Amino acid sequence: MKRQSKNLLPKAIFDREALIQKLSKIKLRFPLGFKRLALIFLVFFALSGYYPALAIPPVKRSTVKAASEQKGEVIAKSFSKPLILPHPGYLSTRFSSYHPGIDIATGFGMPIHPVTSGEVTETGRDIFGLGNFVVVTHENGFSSKYAHMGKIYVKVGDTVTSENTLGEVGLTGRTSGPHTHVEITLDGKYVNPQALLPEIPDMPSPTIPLKK
Repeated sequence: MKRQSKNLLPKAIFDREALIQKLSKIKLRFPLGFKRLALIFLVFFALSGYYPALAIPPVKRSTVKAASEQKGEVIAKSFSKPLILPHPGYLSTRFSSYHPGIDIATGFGMPIHPVTSGEVTETGRDIFGLGNFVVVTHENGFSSKYAHMGKIYVKVGDTVTSENTLGEVGLTGRTSGPHTHVEITLDGKYVNPQALLPEIPDMPSPTIPLKK
């Protein structure tokens, strides 16, 4: 059949048809190294504290202007009182387009306080990675979210201040260690919590003991 086609068709047309037949038989195959690399990345993100914000374009941000700075605390005009950290700890993950909050690493079972006064408007368990969480609505369109909680002590409708305890630091959701994922929004848009909260120290580098 191929010999007959070659005799009947001009050489250029025959070569083109032969090339099309060869290309149609080619199956796309990813190299083994690519598959392994993709698997490593999936495992890394599954074990890390990151969770992607599935938004196109990336998550909406809101710029917050600071009114004054005192002892490392940035006080926003929109709040009647200075904000506090939910608990002591270290900054383990920063705010970005694909991580719309910050992670504050601390000890397991550490009490979690709201950053300022407000009303509890949501509690629950997020199946996409955040685990147990609490949302507090504050004045002037602000709200804050606290995730990966081990225990929740409040319910929807509770009025809370920074002296109250929302719950405890846990390991629920996707997390590689005890920390609180903190999100702050203004009118539904994500705000970098570091623009509002007191200064948070970075995670200390591990020290390697010197050999004697």
